[in-house]
Amino acid sequence: MGLWSALFGSDAAKRAAILQEIDLTKAVEAHIHWKLRLQSYVDGKSSEQFDPKVIGRDDQCDLGKWINGAGDNHFHDVPAFSELRADHAHFHAVAGNVVKEMQAKNKAGADALLKGEYARISHKVVAELTDLNKAATE
Repeated sequence: MGLWSALFGSDAAKRAAILQEIDLTKAVEAHIHWKLRLQSYVDGKSSEQFDPKVIGRDDQCDLGKWINGAGDNHFHDVPAFSELRADHAHFHAVAGNVVKEMQAKNKAGADALLKGEYARISHKVVAELTDLNKAATE
């Protein structure tokens, strides 16, 4: 039994409440989609205009709003939640740095971040969300 499963136990009401607050499947999909958007931007194939100050904030997306609101109410003293919060913030900081590198005309630096630190932290956040979603829907 994983940590998230242990936290939920057999509390169906808590699981249902969380699933009404945040669609964890959509949160996973949104984080996966960011890589495609950023890769397209780095490759010069995107017409999107990114603001690194906005992208770098972890409280602007639906997941970040939940983490800093209702999620914190449920799990504020849970180490796995603290790790998710920190990793999610790091994900956004690195995404913002990818954009900063591109704006500084450093495509090689942006690409290196995207394929290195961004890929690592993105994978970690997606895994954490997948575990949380699995525990909430068991």
